[in-house]
Amino acid sequence: MSVYLFRATELEYPIVFDKDTNSPDMYLLHYAICKKNFPHLVNRKLTRKCKEKAIIDALQRICYLINRLSEQKQLNGELGGHYLAATYSGNMEPLIRAMRYEGGWKGESIEQYVKTWRQFYSFLSLQGIHHNMYMPETIAVTISEDQNDNFLSHTVAQNNFSGEIETAVDSSWFERKDDYKESILSIEQFWLLYASLHEIDPVYAAMAYTQLVTCLRVTALINCYPRTKNNNNPHWLSYKEMKRDNITKQPLNYIAKGGSMKQLQAPISLMKVVYDIYDQPETGASYGKRLNRFQKEYSKTKWALNKGVTSDTKPVWLKENGTPVSVRDFQSTMQKCSENIGFYAHPHVLRHTGVTQMLYQYMVNNNLLSKFNHTNQYLLVDAHIILQSHLGHAKVSTTKRYLRTIERIIQESNMDILLNTTLSTSRQHADMLKNNPQLMNGMKVLEEAILGATAQTTSY
Repeated sequence: MSVYLFRATELEYPIVFDKDTNSPDMYLLHYAICKKNFPHLVNRKLTRKCKEKAIIDALQRICYLINRLSEQKQLNGELGGHYLAATYSGNMEPLIRAMRYEGGWKGESIEQYVKTWRQFYSFLSLQGIHHNMYMPETIAVTISEDQNDNFLSHTVAQNNFSGEIETAVDSSWFERKDDYKESILSIEQFWLLYASLHEIDPVYAAMAYTQLVTCLRVTALINCYPRTKNNNNPHWLSYKEMKRDNITKQPLNYIAKGGSMKQLQAPISLMKVVYDIYDQPETGASYGKRLNRFQKEYSKTKWALNKGVTSDTKPVWLKENGTPVSVRDFQSTMQKCSENIGFYAHPHVLRHTGVTQMLYQYMVNNNLLSKFNHTNQYLLVDAHIILQSHLGHAKVSTTKRYLRTIERIIQESNMDILLNTTLSTSRQHADMLKNNPQLMNGMKVLEEAILGATAQTTSY
């Protein structure tokens, strides 16, 4: 059994269909309905209703499990099996190990998937639906937050909450770091990555720079970044409109992790880069040409029909052949480029890099480097307010990691990682720019934008 997820604006819930019969899976539909309106039927401890994004994320993870099960070879030699007949030791455990050792997944990512799978099978058990998936029990723990991590409630005597350790994921797979130093790119590395992405398709380069500036997660970058006015961003302006009205930045509303609505500021420098290298480049396919191919070709394919896509849809990120860029597509393309240029790069690395650059620039602009220490409570409060405003971060422990990252870079005198003045040298040394005027022009535009993009940090 293999499945696909169908989404349409006229439907209240996303629906999972069986690819062979094109009929909806009623157990998964029931699961989606309960997550949204009756969470106690999913887990007796749950009381808060889920938002649409959380439901879609959960269904996508379950679809991944079902489709991987359909590819597994069973003991009797047959290929694939139904998720109700699958077992932990025979099916799920081998898949988890394959995600780690063959797919190179991080422990944190595997854990998110496994927790969703556990919740789904627990839901089936609560509903009296027979299945063979008996996962190892989780370990209940009580987590105590540092009182200093709660700026707004120092009067609270305790700030403890209950949690569970996911025993189906090997604890040694998790990265336990107190900073992001190994997860950020130097400016020179970003140039090389940008150039490599641009050679494949300028849309990937535009997406990479957009993520670096906005610090959006990759799902929000693809699903929430607006091209024109929409329901979440009814006052969104194009680059030309911002230039005409002398507007230096504009609010960008997006759906954050968990489904809540957040807002950040998109500077005109970002809009200019996207316009010059993707919307209306001097050479190569413009957005209009990409959209035309999407409407005439891609929107008529079975993949588009399965996803509820029509010719009236206008995706923001389109490849030259008119195919929309998916999360997996962007991730795999970046992985391919990182292998070619010799260092690790992933969309979330761009988020870490962007946040680190933003906080560093804030400290430079406000003369805070001389008294910088990640334990400085005044600086910590300021930095946390910035990250809360821009990224929706709730935990101060996350802010501490970013500040500690900058502190350790400074201590190691490795300032070229954070200094934008390394851009020109890096661009000159990029062999991929030779005999490629389109890429050279895009890099010049990008360099000018980064060197001049201070409005974002000076506004706090």
